[in-house]
Amino acid sequence: MPVLIAVSSALLILYYLISSLFAPLRDVPGPALARYTRLWELYKNWQGQFEHVTVALHKRYGPIVRLAPNRYSISDPKAIHTIYGFGSKFSKSDYYTPFGAPSMDHKDVFSEMSNEKHALERKKTSNMYSMSSLVSYEPFVDKVNGEFMDALADHSQHGRAFDLFTWMQFYAFDVIGEITLGRSFGLIEAGYDKDGLLHAVHVGSVTYGSTLGLVPEIHPWYLWFQNVFPIESHWRTVQRVIQREIGARMQGVSASDRKDFLEKCVELNKAGKVDEFTINNVLGSNIGAGSDTTGISITAIIYFLVKHPHCLRKIHDEIDTATRQGKLSNPTTFQEGQKLTYLQATIKEALRLHAAVGQILSRVVPEGGAQLAGRHFPQGTVVGVNAWVIHGDESIWGKDVHEFRPERWLVDKEHIAFLDQHFLAFGAGARTCIGKNISLLEMTKLLPQLLRRFDFVPVGNSQWTTTSMWFVKQKIQVKVIDRDLETSRNVS
Repeated sequence: MPVLIAVSSALLILYYLISSLFAPLRDVPGPALARYTRLWELYKNWQGQFEHVTVALHKRYGPIVRLAPNRYSISDPKAIHTIYGFGSKFSKSDYYTPFGAPSMDHKDVFSEMSNEKHALERKKTSNMYSMSSLVSYEPFVDKVNGEFMDALADHSQHGRAFDLFTWMQFYAFDVIGEITLGRSFGLIEAGYDKDGLLHAVHVGSVTYGSTLGLVPEIHPWYLWFQNVFPIESHWRTVQRVIQREIGARMQGVSASDRKDFLEKCVELNKAGKVDEFTINNVLGSNIGAGSDTTGISITAIIYFLVKHPHCLRKIHDEIDTATRQGKLSNPTTFQEGQKLTYLQATIKEALRLHAAVGQILSRVVPEGGAQLAGRHFPQGTVVGVNAWVIHGDESIWGKDVHEFRPERWLVDKEHIAFLDQHFLAFGAGARTCIGKNISLLEMTKLLPQLLRRFDFVPVGNSQWTTTSMWFVKQKIQVKVIDRDLETSRNVS
């Protein structure tokens, strides 16, 4: 047996060595270990700074960088349209498989690799996420906005410091509960992850998916292991909540007189347009990914404004002017918030400098191969573009690419269209994040209220720290000053 193991190991090593020596992309540069094993990328991902690692690799090696034996990062802006554009034949790689449901036979819209199957599944429910549907969700957002403003006022009154991202995620998760299930998860009121759902999503989806996505062959074995041995399943924790809510609504126990996601799904189910699996996917996608992106984005916006007071003053002036002119109500409507041009430019600029996702968006080169960055890639090769790399490209954004400058977006329509083509904060093409509009709805409505009333002050170190697996999450302690309270004190 020891001889058999030794011989097998030697043959396996020899196979990888020979493959690397004769592979058509053998001369593509990258870290030495990445030529022979996926363990290099796995380790770097585990360290939690992979977005910065990828940027550094491109600065050192150029427009094409090897991340693993058959996995490459591309920094050429022209590759965006080729890989992700509408009509592209590039399909998602098996990197996304571990992000989906444990059932290997069914995929949600995020983990589905086939473009055709993804299009069919997305078409069933895409109307729920459309801009025209946002109006029906505004009252739900207003309700949570009010609760959040009260919570921050309480923090201010008691001088409490808190982690900015944690509370922005509490906010976003409670909004997702309201618009998806008809009730918030109560995190703002509790002040902590009282049911462990955020922890379950982070560990069971984000951490697990971004790790096993690099070695997806292990995924089915781990699922088998999890079924055989009494190992906690964070995915099942989320599923218990989803199944409970679906069952109660189907049976009329939790009747809803408003058009939340669950109610719309039930109506489609009764009309024979979607099955329970699709309902489960919609609710699971909202709960599983509906708070991270928004929480990260709002945190980034506030952080950059605090670091650049002159930009914050411009937003205050814009908000005050709109309020005086009767163009900004309380609570702010989505339509009103969209007309705050400097605020909208600030949102885009913050998401450019701190995109929520720190990995390449992995795709598989289709049959016949493809030409990318002046190089032919054979079919089956995994390639992708990282938003952090593209968002730091001087040829697109200018010499001041690393500066926070919302004015970058206050240009003519033609130039904005050019910038939008290279803006990957929500992905690109047919696979653009399905919940993008919900995130924009929350930010557009909440930020005018937050910035009109509160000042955010860092506690201790004014620089945040970040860590990433799939999402790039921030940590920074802040206090809030209630400007309304300060004004009333000065008057009295």
